Amino acid sequence: MAPRLGLFLIWAGAPVFLQLHPVNGEFLIQRREQGLLLSGPPCAFPFTYRRKIYYKCTSVNSEREWCSLDEDYVGRWKICRKGDYAKCVFPFIYGNKSYQTCTKTGSVTKRYWCSLSPNFDEDRAWKYC
Repeated sequence: MAPRLGLFLIWAGAPVFLQLHPVNGEFLIQRREQGLLLSGPPCAFPFTYRRKIYYKCTSVNSEREWCSLDEDYVGRWKICRKGDYAKCVFPFIYGNKSYQTCTKTGSVTKRYWCSLSPNFDEDRAWKYC
């Protein structure tokens, strides 16, 4: 069990002791080692921010990548972490053909990629697999 911490204050001449919630440092250290900090709610992909649709985390107006927690951004957001990035959407349409898995087709670097929306031809949103 984690130790309890408290604050001893003198307020209006009367001693007051405020007890703080316990902190589990082992949990935080373990989560950091996994590359994750408390994940919180998931990103809402795709999301709309200033009339533009985002299919993945963005650094628009920020030094770090972030995502909206709502499909239409209303001020709720978080910094993207390892598990927050957009997932591939299968099946997806590319070149009027349906793909069920990642593909090298159309890749200049010959790396596998996938669409982040059901129709790459319309949305042009993608990532490497």
